[in-house]
Amino acid sequence: MKGIPRRVATTAAAVATVGLVVAGCSDDNDTTSESAYQSETSAAEAAQSAAESVVESAQSAVESAAESAVGAAESAGNEIAGDATTVVAGPDGQEYEISGAVLDKYNETGGAAGPLGPPTGSQESIGDGSIGEFEGGVIAWSPDTDAHIVGGEIRVAWEAAGGAAGELGFPTSDEHPIPGGVQSDFEMGHITFIDGRTEVVTE
Repeated sequence: MKGIPRRVATTAAAVATVGLVVAGCSDDNDTTSESAYQSETSAAEAAQSAAESVVESAQSAVESAAESAVGAAESAGNEIAGDATTVVAGPDGQEYEISGAVLDKYNETGGAAGPLGPPTGSQESIGDGSIGEFEGGVIAWSPDTDAHIVGGEIRVAWEAAGGAAGELGFPTSDEHPIPGGVQSDFEMGHITFIDGRTEVVTE
C-alpha cells in the first residue's frame, strides 16, 4: 500500500482543523444566542415590573386624590349642614361661642336683635345634644329632636325638673298656643302655661 502524499495529508489535517474550529464557533454561537435570549428576557421582565410599578403609583395617586376630594366635599357639606361656629358678645361685653344647629336656630330668630337677645353663656354639651343660653330663653338641640326654644315660665319649670338631663329630656317643639295658654312638648312629656300657672306632665 502506497503512502499518502505529504501534501494531501497536510491538506486533510488543515480541513480537520477548520472543521473543529467551525464546530467550536458553532458552539460559541449557540452559547451567545442563549445569553442574548436570557438578557432580552430579563430586560422584558424588568420593563414589565417597571410598568406595573408606574400603574400602581398612578392608581395610588388617583385614589388619594379621590379621598381628598371626598373629604373636602364632606367638610363643605358639614359647613352647609350647620357645623359653623361664631362668637357673639353677651350683655356684659364678654364673647360667647355658638355653633351648629343652635346657631342656625338662633340666626333664624334674628340673632341678638331677635326675641332671644344676646347670649348669657357659651354653648354647652348635654349628652349627645347641646344647649345655648340667651337672655330671652334657651335653644336645646339633640340629633333626635332638632333645635327648639324653651322660654318664660315654661323654661323655669323645665329647668326645675332637671332640664334636658331631667325627666322631660330635650324639647321636641317650640312653644305653641293651646286653648287658654301655651305649651312646649318634650321627649317624655310636656309643660303648659295657662292662666299664670305652669303644669308639668310626664309620660
